[in-house]
Amino acid sequence: MSTANHDNGAKPSVDQVEYRGDGGKLKTEQQEHATGDVVIISGTDHVRRIPIPSDDPNDPLRFSTWRKMGIVFTCCWFSNFSLLSPSGIGTFFNALFQLYLPAQTTSQIVGLATYPSMVMAFGSLVLLPLAIVFGRRPIFICAVLIAIVSSIGGAISKTFQSHFISRIFLGLATGVTESLLPLIISDVTFLDERSFYFGIYWASQNAVSTGLLIALSYATAALSWRWFYWIFVITLAIGAVFVVFLNPETKFYRSPTAVNGQVVFTDDLGTTHILSDKEAEARFGGVQQHMTNASAIEKKSFWQNLVPFTKPAPGGFKLWLSVYSKIFMCCTSPGVIFATLSSSIALGIGIAITLIYSNILVEDYHWSPGSVGLFNVGVIPACFLAMFYSGFCADKINIWLAKRNGGVHTPEHHLIHLIIPCITGAIGIIAIAVTINTPQKHSYWGFLIGWAIYQFSFVCILITTTTFAAEVIPGSPGAAMVVVIGGKNIISFGASYGLMPMVHLYSYQTAFMILLGIYLAIFALGIPVYFLNRIWKKRVL
Repeated sequence: MSTANHDNGAKPSVDQVEYRGDGGKLKTEQQEHATGDVVIISGTDHVRRIPIPSDDPNDPLRFSTWRKMGIVFTCCWFSNFSLLSPSGIGTFFNALFQLYLPAQTTSQIVGLATYPSMVMAFGSLVLLPLAIVFGRRPIFICAVLIAIVSSIGGAISKTFQSHFISRIFLGLATGVTESLLPLIISDVTFLDERSFYFGIYWASQNAVSTGLLIALSYATAALSWRWFYWIFVITLAIGAVFVVFLNPETKFYRSPTAVNGQVVFTDDLGTTHILSDKEAEARFGGVQQHMTNASAIEKKSFWQNLVPFTKPAPGGFKLWLSVYSKIFMCCTSPGVIFATLSSSIALGIGIAITLIYSNILVEDYHWSPGSVGLFNVGVIPACFLAMFYSGFCADKINIWLAKRNGGVHTPEHHLIHLIIPCITGAIGIIAIAVTINTPQKHSYWGFLIGWAIYQFSFVCILITTTTFAAEVIPGSPGAAMVVVIGGKNIISFGASYGLMPMVHLYSYQTAFMILLGIYLAIFALGIPVYFLNRIWKKRVL
């Protein structure tokens, strides 16, 4: 929760940061930064440009606006098309059942969607540390190539086994969308503008993916389900061109810099720390003063930036291990555990619904296979409504809560924003369960509206839990984000994979009521976590 105003034509300056603690006493940055309690920025006429750009003309923070937008565009392009390739096969599941039954079981066929989603988490956990050691660009290029080859494999697959293996590698490559690509965006943006760029990134995922799902249902029905993959081969190949020419290496070592009596330092995970002189002296020894004059370092040419590989970071193995040690530490936080569980169950139920809607609409409501993509039409307005609530409204609520707390915003305030998504998610699940359990009594509108309501809840939960994770451990937000965003794909696998066996054993209504019980139980944990996470931070951080 920060305030920032731009001068007309003036360069932004770095202001002193203070925190107001209990009783109205001012606390220093160092006292409160470890616990994540939010900042009150002194001054109203300037913007704190953090991280502080170096004098090196090759510093990603000094890229032009057009170059930064090119990088964000490239990340969005790959994210939109790669994410949908492992998750969008619900539009033609009916064709896959006809193709692979009875040689394969229903659970095995459903695994074509659930297993790649789980593997995405391992992609996040494996590729992000490699990108920190070897650079963002080579890992990004490798992920794009793996995605293209895997999509070709899916398109030409002759057996279920070859189709399954192709999708596993596709899920692995897609893991960069939830770890590496947000890090690349962080590399080229200042703290005060990241919400804008991340808003573009996450909003495009939901809006574009939904539109593509509708179009793909018609394309696969008119041509073949194999064209689902060929379309992504084409779009990902175009994305590869964008990566090569528009996405230079953004990993950049930025020395600790002294400004206005404080020392600003950005670590390898993209975390920006503000330290006192004493803390900086103990950590780094000497610290350079912030320089305003341009240095004589030669700026790289366009062709030099096309080099696919860069020199690995010094002490690469030690650095690689340190990333996993931070990830392990984050796994002990009650707040991170709760954020992971809540986003996991929300994602798992969502994936479960995508696995069944095609068959239900075709067999029970007699929709044509080409029209099943229209099931997602309500998701687009739901996503924008969710962004309004979890963005604009949540910020206003945070300000109100901070005023009631002596001017201090704590990360736990975000948990309060989950009350409405929890309730609306439950309403959506109930509407879907009742409608599809007795289709002869209920219109398909109950299914469509219930899905739109649930998607509003899911997007709200995703935005809120990731924001909470970014704040709850200020020293390692990158590691916390990997745990929450990547971990949700592993845990959600259980909910999505377990739906079909429960449907065969019971009914749609009973199966979804079981998932609803788990959903509500997890969100009920938010109440004790609100208090326990504060205790954990005081003892561990």
